Amino acid sequence: MNNTQSEYLVGLIFGLSVPFIWGAWIVISRFGVITSLNAYDITALRVGVASLIVLPIVLTRGLSGLSVKRSIIFSIGVGAPFALTSFLGMSLAPVAHAGVLTNGSIPIFTAILALIFLKQRFSKKRFFAVLIIIFGGLCIGGDSMLSSASYTLFLGDLLLISSGALFALYLTALDKWKPEVIQTIVAVPVISAVVYLPIWILFLPSKLMDFSDFPPWSDIALQAGFQGVIASFIVVMLLTRATRSIGATTVAILLSGAPALAVLLGVLMLDENPSTLSWAGVSIATVGMILAVKNEPKKIL
Repeated sequence: MNNTQSEYLVGLIFGLSVPFIWGAWIVISRFGVITSLNAYDITALRVGVASLIVLPIVLTRGLSGLSVKRSIIFSIGVGAPFALTSFLGMSLAPVAHAGVLTNGSIPIFTAILALIFLKQRFSKKRFFAVLIIIFGGLCIGGDSMLSSASYTLFLGDLLLISSGALFALYLTALDKWKPEVIQTIVAVPVISAVVYLPIWILFLPSKLMDFSDFPPWSDIALQAGFQGVIASFIVVMLLTRATRSIGATTVAILLSGAPALAVLLGVLMLDENPSTLSWAGVSIATVGMILAVKNEPKKIL
């Protein structure tokens, strides 16, 4: 195995691990916003805990060589704006919608942004694979999608699609600029915390600051640990490393497997029993992922 093949294999392993964490993130985030916390609080915990962890690095190395402009773009893509739109969407729509609409829209928006900024286009086989993944995702959320939708559910769906677009921006920026891992894990929480936390404290509704009905410490610890450590650091490191090796479009397609995993985790954590249609979607999405990874995007000369 030569260096190129080895690099690709390492990137693929890192990329394949992300959907498992992402599937758990969907379920844990949904649990948080429908129980003792709200979307604004979980976003604050995410960026607040993460920024405290990297504070020593910031004090000694600043943004580790990453420009403020690029730091802001990365933060928009996977920092507070992404987190807030995701959590607000999950507070209005169920796990199936979160998995299907966020993860299903990421490959679409990534393909559009990659075409514009990276001059990449899908081959016909890869495009067909994306369609299979999207169809599998629709099957997973088919029952709820076919139900009569209220205004709040529709708004939740729009927010989830918006979060997919923001994350596609992040993936495309990773692919274009190929920053070091240390740069992304520092820039994202720091920029988010500086901008978001003052707004949260001064203007946004918060259960964390309602001392008459303070949330259980176990719920706070779960969200702080998962959002502030796993989602903000482990996932960012895995994504940064994977994108440098296999590209943004491949990573985006791998993430489309997260809805299937979210359904499986939902059975265990939220007692959501999927229908036959949902189980079919798990199989279809997995087939699409395998086909998609085998077909690399082509560069437009």
